[in-house]
Amino acid sequence: MNWLEKYIEVRKYTEQICEPLLTEDYVVQPIVDVSPPKWHIGHVTWFFETFILKNFIEGYEEFDPQYNYVFNSYYETVGARVIRTDRGNLSRPAVEDVYKYRKYVDDAMRQFLNAPLSKEAEEILVLGFNHEQQHQELLLTDIKYILGNNPLFPAYRKSENKNDNGGLKNEKEFINIDGGIYEIGYDGDGFCFDNELKKHKVYLGNFSISKNLSYCLKIFVYFF
Repeated sequence: MNWLEKYIEVRKYTEQICEPLLTEDYVVQPIVDVSPPKWHIGHVTWFFETFILKNFIEGYEEFDPQYNYVFNSYYETVGARVIRTDRGNLSRPAVEDVYKYRKYVDDAMRQFLNAPLSKEAEEILVLGFNHEQQHQELLLTDIKYILGNNPLFPAYRKSENKNDNGGLKNEKEFINIDGGIYEIGYDGDGFCFDNELKKHKVYLGNFSISKNLSYCLKIFVYFF
């Protein structure tokens, strides 16, 4: 695997998710379960700086040592952190400063990934990819909640998949799944989070799921 290409791909998608946002959208926290997009961007950047650059580059200079307190989430061994309820109270660092932080870390990671990696570094890097992809999912749902709580109901992004009625194509088309005993969990050789282990059997009742991810997200935000 080309680690540098994968790193750039993962990091680029986070920025694409945030591309439609205005500066003000980055700092809002309507409820404790929603983190401001600015914090997500800073946190995933902090992960690569803290667990890769600081650990594997001798003499690495942090962008700002205070960011460890701001962007740590629940990593007790790394130090104290801003409590989750206060993430929306952080007017500083500014959005532009968080993106400068992101570029600083990305530049350092590009240099680091141009050299051979140890097995330990590879394992943490793969964890970092999956960690950022987790936050990409959170970003999408958090942004929908933030914009959905605005009385102007601003659109996140204009859909390019409209039918004549202005709605998403096949928006409400569902797949029906029969109830029964199913196996869930991971038993492969690739990456997984520890809560995906071990493979086991579960009983599921009859259910239906939408074919359209956008519609699933709408339902999620509505019931959240």
